[in-house]
Amino acid sequence: MKMFCVTCDVSRVTRPLLLVAGCWSLVAGLTGCESLQRKFTRKPKNPGPAPTPIIQFQDYTRAMTPLDRYRKHLLMFDYWNHDLLDALGSRPINPKRYKRSSSESLVELETMRGLLQDEEAERLRPLIEERTKLDRQFQGGNVPEPSVSMLTRVLEAQSRTIQRDFSWRDMEEHLKPQP
Repeated sequence: MKMFCVTCDVSRVTRPLLLVAGCWSLVAGLTGCESLQRKFTRKPKNPGPAPTPIIQFQDYTRAMTPLDRYRKHLLMFDYWNHDLLDALGSRPINPKRYKRSSSESLVELETMRGLLQDEEAERLRPLIEERTKLDRQFQGGNVPEPSVSMLTRVLEAQSRTIQRDFSWRDMEEHLKPQP
């Protein structure tokens, strides 16, 4: 009587399958994503010169109306002023942050003044002079802790004045025409 061995029968079927699977994985590993020829060719040690880019500048400033420019600079002033108030309100106070915020908000105010006609620009001048004094104080060094609350109140009052008197809706008729 012949005995039937399950293990021998399985190994007879699986051995060729494993051999075929191994061959396929070897072929896939050798070829990879690139062809064999590209895989085994030498790359040059000194690559060729980098291509020169073609640069064509487009002037987008002409596409903006004076109202758009004023609105943009007012928005940027609000951002930097808010960042300055946040820098003064955070603990510990970061001198680098409030110095940058102060100078950037002053630049935006001066840009806004440059976009306004003469009589409205003169109305903005005292606020800019006051902000310049504050900026000198910020740029001078560390702001003492006791004066932070006073400076914050002055900045908040100044930002309310600018929002109330120099909003873009009110200044729409007082902007310089586009050159």
